[in-house]
Order: sequence, then C-alpha cells, then structure tokens
Amino acid sequence: MAVITAGMGLLNGCTHEKSNLGEAYFQSGDYAKAIEEYTNVLNIKPRDMEVMYNRGRAYQENGNEEKAISDFRKVLKLDPDHVQAHLSLGNIDFKHGDYAGAYFEFDAVVKKYHQNGDALMFRGKANFKLGLLGEALEDYNNSIRINPKNGHAYLYRGALNIHSKRPKKACQDFKKAESLGIDEASEAIKKYCK
Repeated sequence: MAVITAGMGLLNGCTHEKSNLGEAYFQSGDYAKAIEEYTNVLNIKPRDMEVMYNRGRAYQENGNEEKAISDFRKVLKLDPDHVQAHLSLGNIDFKHGDYAGAYFEFDAVVKKYHQNGDALMFRGKANFKLGLLGEALEDYNNSIRINPKNGHAYLYRGALNIHSKRPKKACQDFKKAESLGIDEASEAIKKYCK
C-alpha cells in the first residue's frame, strides 16, 4: 500500500511540474509547447479542469479556436459554473458576431455570480450589439460600481453614450478610461472630445 501511495505522490508531483511547465511556455508565447505539456498532464489526469482550460487558452492563442472551444466545452461539462470557460466562449462568439451566443455565455456567469464585473461588462457589450441599449448601460454601470478601476467598462459606456448622443457623458467616460491606462480612450477623446 505504501508503494502505491508513494507512486501516486510521484505521479501527482510530475503532473504538477508538467502543468507548471505548460504555463511557463504559455507565458513565453510558445503555445505549441504549452499545448504539448498540458496534453501530457491530461493524458494522466483527463478530468483536470484547470489544465484543460489552460490548454484551451493555448489552442486559442495558437489560432485553433475549434480545439479551444472543444476544451472550454469539456470544462463546462465537468463544472457548468466555470467562470473563465464561459467568458472565453462568450468572447469567441462575440469576435465572430454571434452576439446572442456571447450574451448566453456572459449571462450564465452573471446569473450565478452577480458581482462579477467582467461578466457584466462583457454582457453589456453583447447587449449593445443586440440593440438593448438600456440593458447595456445598466450592465456597464454595475460593472463600474463593482470595479471602479475597470477602464474598459468606462470605454464601452463612453461608446454607448456617443451612440445615444450624450457626448458630454461619453467624454467623461473616455477621460476616466484614459486615466486608467486604456489606450483606445485617447483616440476616442481626440475624435469626440474637442
């Protein structure tokens, strides 16, 4: 029994090292090597959600969205409330113009975790694209209330205010976004805030 326990300890240590190595490759931008290391871990521990999610991220960064989506969906089968998997799928849907699909993924997070500022901000973007401007504004406001340092939420709310012909409010939002380090806000200020 002691031999089995020791063997399991070595195996877990080895998979942890491989997972860390995968993360190191990911951080350095070597996504192919990261995928290889994450796959090695998943061959031993096929239900490791975090490694599976991380491999999905690596696939996405490596340009293979199909495999990324597959990994994110597998994660959600194991844990339907996995926030990052929902947000990743929602952002892929949004990128491809599937705003209803994006809304579904972001809303799944908001329903479970009402105070997730990122999910609210992303749902606001989907609502905006779906033409639900009041809902988008409410989502941006709530996102900012939860995290007043989320510069992107100010940027997106500013864009909504421009669309809704409220340039003074838009410029206030763009200036706040710029003060929080959002580069796109500087361009919006030049364009809309004379």
